[in-house]
Amino acid sequence: GQKYYLLSSLPFWLGLLYALFPLNLLVYGLNDFTDVELDAKNERKGNFMYGAKCSLKQMQDLPRIIVLLNVVGIAVLALFTGKWGALTLWLVICFAVNAAYNVEPLRLSSKGPWELPCVVFGFSGVTALASIVNNLPWAPMGFWAHMTCLVLRTQLWTEFLDYEPDLACNRRTTSTLVGRFWSKALVVLFLSMEALVTWYFFEDTLMRTFSFSGIISFMALEVVRGTNDREKKKAMKAQNALGLSLVFWIWHKGLFAA
Repeated sequence: GQKYYLLSSLPFWLGLLYALFPLNLLVYGLNDFTDVELDAKNERKGNFMYGAKCSLKQMQDLPRIIVLLNVVGIAVLALFTGKWGALTLWLVICFAVNAAYNVEPLRLSSKGPWELPCVVFGFSGVTALASIVNNLPWAPMGFWAHMTCLVLRTQLWTEFLDYEPDLACNRRTTSTLVGRFWSKALVVLFLSMEALVTWYFFEDTLMRTFSFSGIISFMALEVVRGTNDREKKKAMKAQNALGLSLVFWIWHKGLFAA
């Protein structure tokens, strides 16, 4: 945050481009590739909001495309930053984490609760990449605490949305492992932890308001009243729009700056 000189830096824009497409394709494309059979039975899938519903034939070339784009993308970043060793190590770890989450013999996405630390570690890699590419110090403790709570509550909230289809095909996520009631309880717990972390580390009214509003929204929508699929989509769109707006505010205020 507040590193406005980065806006005139080519590595910054190349890193952003890499994160937006090759890295996103690795994370979500590999998940779709390995979840073909599960997604085929999931009525929520097959749209822009919840992800693709494709056949193996449609995605048969996807693994090669993922590897090619990510290797080339990291090579370009290394070429412009000179950090061949650090970026090569980062890419190896990135492939390993995504394989652990999606591919047998580990496939942690279906071995709850082990998917939770895997997802947190994976998202933290994006922050590490930003530090490497832009030659920045590591983010402060407040960022890591906030990011951990945010990722955990988002993961559990998403698993809860897939509770019925995952349960029907015997997929063991943390949500199906603990049951519907405790899934809601865990989401509220991590939302509350996120709010407490935000209140402790960040003296910013807008950010604090956003964190506390998440608790109220989830309680109202899922605990008190319950929602159908259409209402869930509206809630997710609103949450995503507010979260994206908050990103620019956090940058402007330098709340996550080292």
